[in-house]
Amino acid sequence: MTRDQKLVAIVSMSHFLIHMNMLVFPAIVMPFARELGLTPAEVFPLSFFMYFLYGALALPSGYLADKWSKTALLRICMIGVGVSAVSAGFSTSSHSFAVSLALIGVFCGLQHPVGLGLIAKEIEAQGKAHGINGMFGSIGEAAGPMLAGITLLFLDWRWVYIITGVMGVLGFILSFALSFREREHHEIEKERGLGPSKNGYWVYFAILCVAMTLGGLTYRANLTALPVFFETRAASILNFIKDAAPAGSANASSGLAGMLVSTLFLFSMAGQYVGGRLADSMDLRKAYFITQAAALPFVIGMSFLTGWWLYFTSGLFLFLTLGMQPIENSLVARLIPRRWLSTGYGIKFTFTFGLGSAAVYQVAYVGKRAGLEWIYPALSAQVFLMALTALLLLAVSSREIPSIMNVEKDKEAKKLGGEADYMEA
Repeated sequence: MTRDQKLVAIVSMSHFLIHMNMLVFPAIVMPFARELGLTPAEVFPLSFFMYFLYGALALPSGYLADKWSKTALLRICMIGVGVSAVSAGFSTSSHSFAVSLALIGVFCGLQHPVGLGLIAKEIEAQGKAHGINGMFGSIGEAAGPMLAGITLLFLDWRWVYIITGVMGVLGFILSFALSFREREHHEIEKERGLGPSKNGYWVYFAILCVAMTLGGLTYRANLTALPVFFETRAASILNFIKDAAPAGSANASSGLAGMLVSTLFLFSMAGQYVGGRLADSMDLRKAYFITQAAALPFVIGMSFLTGWWLYFTSGLFLFLTLGMQPIENSLVARLIPRRWLSTGYGIKFTFTFGLGSAAVYQVAYVGKRAGLEWIYPALSAQVFLMALTALLLLAVSSREIPSIMNVEKDKEAKKLGGEADYMEA
């Protein structure tokens, strides 16, 4: 394997593992609630600190990654997630379970600012690399509910966490076969000579943070509610495939709902591929706005559709909202100085996953007060605001930055005399 292939491999492997672990919880809400005699609305908040710490630790993780070894932090991420997941599987109460979930959030919080910073710092074809990394994240998102669904057909929810924990430990061991030397910032700057202005475009990055925060709230609310939503709104599909469940399985309905949700991430995998291509071929701001605006009709449709119509509409919503991640991640890299890339991604995930963790209370509150069917009208409003914010970013930055493209296009612009737009970071 080449050096870049090893780099993308270790980032993608850790990305797969953390998303798989983060998406296990929604799939086991119903079995966990039944075992402890709780309602789903009482179980959802147990995950708050997992999701909160997942984002809240992103900024210090990003800062540390800019000062220390990123590959070492990715290894700590994998072994920490593995041990914490096994601990969740051996929990004896809702309190100990919540503590284990919080530890999963701590170690998962390392991955995004570290992994994305590593790609943005060291790989020129960022759109493609972010797309590959994003696809593995989507595979992890699919693997979480799929693994939970299959396991619940035969075993209880505890085994789901034990299995994912063992996979984390194996990922940590495998990472040592993917070792490579990280380059210093001055080596890369000398080689490329490209980047945003010395002070970055922090005002525009702040506008982007507003859009990303809305996206984080929508992402967390959607993926938290979707398995339970499918169990209640897609009963016709579950009945169609119920013969796959072993006779007498107490968790068959929850298992099948989790498996059904996992297949939706095939749509997001395709979206990540398309998003990666778009990120390398057009103005990142325009691509960002187009994908956000295009997602609005589908989240509106999720408000009232059922059965197979709900399934395909949900898939297309994920195709667009998760498929734009390579675009968003490339946009972050173009608006901040290169030596602060991991810190910049830390800021992003503090907003998207830290503040986004409040969405579990949004789901619980809306479900308790108005019913689960009102969650998606609320998310429709958030997607609308997100698209408006993306449009604002495009409008206010166009005069100072006529075009925001990825590296290959920037090189072409530089040859044509466009050096004024860029200074060494």
